[in-house]
Amino acid sequence: MLKAIVFDFDGVIVDSEPAHYKAFLAIAKPLGMEFSYDEYLREYVGFDDRDAFRHIFAKLGQPEPTDAKLAQLIEDKARAFEDIVDQGMDTIPGVLDLIAEARAASFPIAIASGATRRDIDHILKGLKITGGFDPIITADLVAHSKPDPTSYALAVEGLAKRLPALNLQPGECLSIEDTAAGIASARGAGLMSLGLTTTGTADKLHQAQRVIPNLEGVTLAKLRQWFED
Repeated sequence: MLKAIVFDFDGVIVDSEPAHYKAFLAIAKPLGMEFSYDEYLREYVGFDDRDAFRHIFAKLGQPEPTDAKLAQLIEDKARAFEDIVDQGMDTIPGVLDLIAEARAASFPIAIASGATRRDIDHILKGLKITGGFDPIITADLVAHSKPDPTSYALAVEGLAKRLPALNLQPGECLSIEDTAAGIASARGAGLMSLGLTTTGTADKLHQAQRVIPNLEGVTLAKLRQWFED
């Protein structure tokens, strides 16, 4: 039985990867690093900000940044990202309708993302869809980014704690993801997975049980049809 949905954020709720790319590039250029959007999609999507900057320093042949330096880079990138987001952010087709249906039906929903809580709160506020997601698991709460399964494990634990009467198990939760790393994270935590080709091609999402272009026309009834025995 499908009892809960755990959404990834970037590429699942909002089409934010181009904005993340521009923000990373704005900070990376002064460090001597430039990369194309295709390279960003190949190498950086799935990383949280910490691991993305560690990857940049490794490619530059430099020692891993100190915690203080990393914190400053993440802060600079967050400010650049917010400036870009404030110019407008598209949502993934169908996602707002699915979220609205879930909220109206009191169907449990959560977020498990490699983004920071600051980024997520800023975007949700702009979209006027704050509330409803509980818990929201972000990069701030885990030591390792996806494909490490901790993000999804914490999301299920949070849902189970909030809703003890459901006796919720990981296999009764559906993850909605757009990257191979995210799907590996969800599957590693025992969740079912729906893949979206909003960021990459379907062949990269082969660990998902079903892959679709976006969430246009996707309802709770359709998800139950797809994922319940």
